Amino acid sequence: MPDAICGIFSELTQVGGIQQVSRHAGATLTELAEEEGRPCELLGLNDPAGEGSFRVGDREYRFRGFSRNKAGLAVHLLRRAAKTGLVLAGHVNLGPLALPVKAVRGQSRVWIMAYGLEVWEPLPSLRRMALLKADGVIAVSGHTAEAVSRVQGIASGKIAVLRPALDPSYFSPYPGPVRWPAPPGSRSILTVARLPASESGKGIDTVILALPQLVARFPNLYYVVIGDGDGQPGLAKLAADCGVGERVIFLGSSPGCLRGYYEAADVFAMPSGQEGFGIVYLEAMAAGKPVVGGDAGGAPEAIDDGETGFLVKHGDVQELGARLSILLADDGLRQRMGDAGRRKVLASGQYEDFRRRLGAILGSRCE
Repeated sequence: MPDAICGIFSELTQVGGIQQVSRHAGATLTELAEEEGRPCELLGLNDPAGEGSFRVGDREYRFRGFSRNKAGLAVHLLRRAAKTGLVLAGHVNLGPLALPVKAVRGQSRVWIMAYGLEVWEPLPSLRRMALLKADGVIAVSGHTAEAVSRVQGIASGKIAVLRPALDPSYFSPYPGPVRWPAPPGSRSILTVARLPASESGKGIDTVILALPQLVARFPNLYYVVIGDGDGQPGLAKLAADCGVGERVIFLGSSPGCLRGYYEAADVFAMPSGQEGFGIVYLEAMAAGKPVVGGDAGGAPEAIDDGETGFLVKHGDVQELGARLSILLADDGLRQRMGDAGRRKVLASGQYEDFRRRLGAILGSRCE
């Protein structure tokens, strides 16, 4: 029987950028294995135990969950190591689980995926060793690739860049208009992000701090935030303290068809300082909206400053307010930037682009 392909991921069923990339990678592994007549197994460490499934586009893909049982997943991998030719670890935290496969069967290849914050600072020794011993590292942006090389000491020739893509379902028709929470005829800024207190670098607080000066110029302006987390009460308090509590609307986790909310907004803003790339920027651009992001991390690779939106210094309230004011005041500029963003996503930000690129990467052997 041909050597098997195995993908191990943190989780495959939850909402989030890393989870979406994981699903796309798992779908690609399955399809590549089918094309080559090889067995393929997808494993989700934090997913509910037992058989599960996820969808990419019109297709359903099967996987096995381990309900956070890392030891159980490690034993499962070792039992199959002798017949496994390729392992893709979907996060650097999973790298140490993949390496024993290479130890059991020396010709097995191991690739590890890296996203952002987790590799921007020195890793614990075991995870860094996994990167060093792996055949290659896949980074979601050039910025993350540079950090893997500079901070973790991985040879640049072992690192490949694979930018995230939109899910095919994002382009599917959706039924009717969304229940947009701002009053008819108002101006609106939208952010879509998780809101855990531990991830305070998304820049939502900066948008709130900029609102008083923006509302003074645009009295019908509202700020809509989609996402949940334990950081939301603190952001709501900040809005109230700034006198704009009634202008900031928190909708919680994704309320139905997300693309409809992007299309209903005037501007998308997430001036983050911690994005490895930022799939939400692609989502907003695909919906024809100008985007405002931070000039740090991988965001500059998603946003063409002055073309598809603006990049601002993370935490700079005045610069953010000025850029948002320009966009809110100029219908034509918003339209031009939105059109440019949509063209960019359609040209290189779809699942098929991701699939081709990952297939090419896994078909190579880093030296």
